[in-house]
Amino acid sequence: AVYGVSLKYVALSALSGWGARVVLLAEGENATMDVATTALLGLLCYSSCLNGVIAILFQLGIGMELMGKNPSTGSVPFWSYVLFFSFHFPTWLYTSLHHLKDKASKIPSANEVEPGWWVGGRYAADLGKDWAGIVDMTCEFPEACFSRTDKYLLLPCWDGVPPLPEALERAALFATSARASGDVLVHCAHGRGRSTTVLCACLVKAELYPNWELALEAIKRHRKVAKLNRSMRSALAAWQAQYMDTTPKKAAAESESESDELAAWGLGRCARKALQNLRLYGRSKLK
Repeated sequence: AVYGVSLKYVALSALSGWGARVVLLAEGENATMDVATTALLGLLCYSSCLNGVIAILFQLGIGMELMGKNPSTGSVPFWSYVLFFSFHFPTWLYTSLHHLKDKASKIPSANEVEPGWWVGGRYAADLGKDWAGIVDMTCEFPEACFSRTDKYLLLPCWDGVPPLPEALERAALFATSARASGDVLVHCAHGRGRSTTVLCACLVKAELYPNWELALEAIKRHRKVAKLNRSMRSALAAWQAQYMDTTPKKAAAESESESDELAAWGLGRCARKALQNLRLYGRSKLK
């Protein structure tokens, strides 16, 4: 859940604050602190504040753009690593350890759910594949596969936080268009929640499944670690209710229905006109 993920940053904030308190207590009655101690205290206080703010942003589902990730290239600027070091380093460390755990458990960096449709994490570059399109859900990592994809779409989300329904629709339309040229990869950091959420919408949009629930079951069959929290399920339900009418099959059905209605209207008009002419003809005969 979002709350569980954000607790990592709550813990980092609390730990940094506790460290700052330890430094102050260690200094005791000293009127002045040396440069190194002052720098350490400043770093700990900054880390506490930064991770506390990020935990709040997680809950609100906003502020992903603050990381500065380039939407065109997927790169993270150097200033972001410097300014938000106490966010980037623990996040990188946690994800790296998680990746090692997955490798030990023989969990691939990405899985093919349907022919040409892949879901995975940030280490999908290990596959060495070329992609027709990539949907990147991370705001915290640079895109490692950018040089090997024809099309790239960035939808930055905090870990555990789903995109809004309109963003899901944008990703689904992008992916179905790219799929016409080759394989498509949807990835987040670990290939669990964010990427699964978007791929559900993509598979429905591509008319491979009639709803997101069945798409999710298919993803789980191929990627055992895929899962959705409550907010992700709610986002997909809202997307499905709002955008399912734009799937090609439904649009074609609506178009056919409108054509039938127009044809029926035209046929009725012709029948009324013929009846009117018949009446006029009958009256002229009577005269």
